Amino acid sequence: MLAVEQPVEAGASAPALAPLDGDQPATSAAAPPPILFPVYTGADEMGEVPRISANDITPEEFEARYIKRGMPVVLTGAMDAWPAYMQGSSRKWTFDFFTKQYGDEPCTVDTYGTKEETTLGEYIAKLEGYGEAALAKKQVPYLRTWYFSDDIPELVDDFEPPRHFHTTDAFMRLPEDLQPPFRWLFFGPAGTESKVHVDVWETDAWLGMLEGHKTFTLFHPAHRKHIEADHNVFPDLLAPADPACFPDQAKAVPAQVLLGPGEIIYIPRKWPHHAVAQTASISLTLNFAQTAS
Repeated sequence: MLAVEQPVEAGASAPALAPLDGDQPATSAAAPPPILFPVYTGADEMGEVPRISANDITPEEFEARYIKRGMPVVLTGAMDAWPAYMQGSSRKWTFDFFTKQYGDEPCTVDTYGTKEETTLGEYIAKLEGYGEAALAKKQVPYLRTWYFSDDIPELVDDFEPPRHFHTTDAFMRLPEDLQPPFRWLFFGPAGTESKVHVDVWETDAWLGMLEGHKTFTLFHPAHRKHIEADHNVFPDLLAPADPACFPDQAKAVPAQVLLGPGEIIYIPRKWPHHAVAQTASISLTLNFAQTAS
């Protein structure tokens, strides 16, 4: 666990890895897939993002331990009662569910800036082929940052944002019509990625996996200067490190985790991070703003 509360000084050694009480080993309960899309951090050392069960920590304890301290963690068990994820025949948010229920829903997919109109069913039907194309180093379309509640508002009833993230969420205190629309779904084949970035307004975020696996790589804000060549210009983590463009990249010590179905990762504010799907995946993300104390 990256137990770092203060910025790390330039040239300092790797952040101390200090598991907190209740942290679990950084291993998903779901059988991990082969890593088809390795991440090249350029670092000699790697931190882990631990897991903790929602049943073993109260929302207030979670806020004090992780959110106020800005420490990434994976929360397990928080999605188990969601109609979107609950196990059994009543589970909703699968590829089959979306194909049958909303296959005719229009959507816009993005291939590295090129937009294309399709339907949700047509896109899902092509995910396997797109994944094979991604393995062949071809650019493939991604259904990303879909404001699904505008198009299919009833989907909002299929999940409950965990209180662990929203006990002091400033956005939740606003009238509903004034709350930022920071709630998105992502659908994509293996190989689709979110390149290194810092989230909008430098907010906190959580992302829950409904289907598939994604590798998440996060960098402490104090190490941002080692991986940023210009404002918001970060390295391509799916290619070997380029010391000509990022000579100090090896000084940035990342934390990494393979996120599996039913798990939620907490991404603290200001942390540069990257995600790549190792399998076809569906994920849900919300951004929130911690209230100053």
